[in-house]
Amino acid sequence: MIIGKRILSDKFESKRWPYYLILPITWLLTLWTIAKKKTNALLRKKKDVGLLVFDGIGKYGDVVKKNATGWKAVDLIYNHSFRQNISLGGLLDDFWFESLNCQAARNRFKLAKRELENAVIKFPKKQEIRVVSLAAGTGQIESEAIAKLKSKGFNVCARLVDKEEDALSRAKEYVVLNKVQDKIKLINSDVGSAIDLIKEFNPHIVKMIAFLDYLPEEVAIKFISNIYSTMPQGGVFIVSNTMPNIEMHFVKWVVGWPLIYRRPKEIANIITKSGFVKHNIVTEPLNIQGIIVAEKT
Repeated sequence: MIIGKRILSDKFESKRWPYYLILPITWLLTLWTIAKKKTNALLRKKKDVGLLVFDGIGKYGDVVKKNATGWKAVDLIYNHSFRQNISLGGLLDDFWFESLNCQAARNRFKLAKRELENAVIKFPKKQEIRVVSLAAGTGQIESEAIAKLKSKGFNVCARLVDKEEDALSRAKEYVVLNKVQDKIKLINSDVGSAIDLIKEFNPHIVKMIAFLDYLPEEVAIKFISNIYSTMPQGGVFIVSNTMPNIEMHFVKWVVGWPLIYRRPKEIANIITKSGFVKHNIVTEPLNIQGIIVAEKT
């Protein structure tokens, strides 16, 4: 699919009341799904458990389920076109894409882009400022941020790393759309192999959004410690983690998207043990997504 005009606005979202209002129903649907999945497991049935109101009537709920944890689902959440389809299925899609966690994901996008821009402008304008984005997915955040910074005279050079070739194909579209082909290079690699790239490229900024959510604490500390050891003094590390919230069980069992949820203190503990003593945690309005900005001192 070719990317058209940019949809995602810069305004933060905080629409809570419909999702608090239906919370008892959401919990009942989650409990039903858990019971059905447990029963199927006992009976050794491999049949998928779906919900008509989530992935049966609408067009995109099933797509998100089939691509949960992947770039396609994230891309859909970031760029869903609201109020374009007034059918029942379209209205249901709008409703679920405006759930608390989807709003928070789009807020995370805006926060991450803002913090990347803020990190860049700390460095002298005339020098080349190097950025590495790990598990970059479609690279939409970087493409938009670098285009904006380029228009202000900053010389930003980035490497976007992802193990999925189709994610990088999508990223190429965003790079072209934002006219930053001369500033961004796409690299097909897993994050574990990217440490050598960081050493070679010597970036001022390393960004890792929506990946820490999948790393157990010990693994996260070891991995981030490696990043810390390769970064120069004054280097900035930008990372995110999802925090516990009222929809997390629905997301895990109904959507099929398990995450490792962490409170701010738990996130800070990982960052500190990894070597980054100086850091700050910023959260979006719904307090579901946290962005950590750490500096190597």
